[in-house]
Parts: sequence; structure tokens; C-alpha cells
Amino acid sequence: MTDENATLDGGDVLFTGREFFVGLSKRTNQRGAEILADAFKDYAVSTVPVLEGLHLKSFCSMGGPGLIIIGSSEPAQKALKV
Repeated sequence: MTDENATLDGGDVLFTGREFFVGLSKRTNQRGAEILADAFKDYAVSTVPVLEGLHLKSFCSMGGPGLIIIGSSEPAQKALKV
């Protein structure tokens, strides 16, 4: 990324095969998500606030085609609602 203000951690990027979910955390900001969206224009990019934990993949992961596994912790359930 050429924007020095953009941050994007791999642990905050979840690709489902059809779309991207990007966790906005201490390691990833909105500008990083925007640059990802610009790079992959054929895919939807949705942001998810990560208020607790290290990054998005701290509480969710792909379990298979079309299946996202989400933990039972309170932060995970808050992200699910988003």
C-alpha cells in the first residue's frame, strides 16, 4: 500500500470466496479497508469493528465453503450482529 496512513493486518481480513470482511482494529484502519476494496473491485468489502481481541480472526474463521465459524465470546457475538 502506498498510503502511509493505511494499515491492514492479514488477521483482520477474512475472504469467503465471494466477499471480504475486514476487521477494524488496532492493526487495521478504514483506509486499509478502502485500499483493499479498490484492489478487489469485483468483491464486496464489509468492515467489522473489532473492539476487543487482537484482530477479526481472533474470533471467526472460514469453516468451509459458505460457512463462517464464530466463537461464543461476547466480542464474537457482537461482531456477528454487525
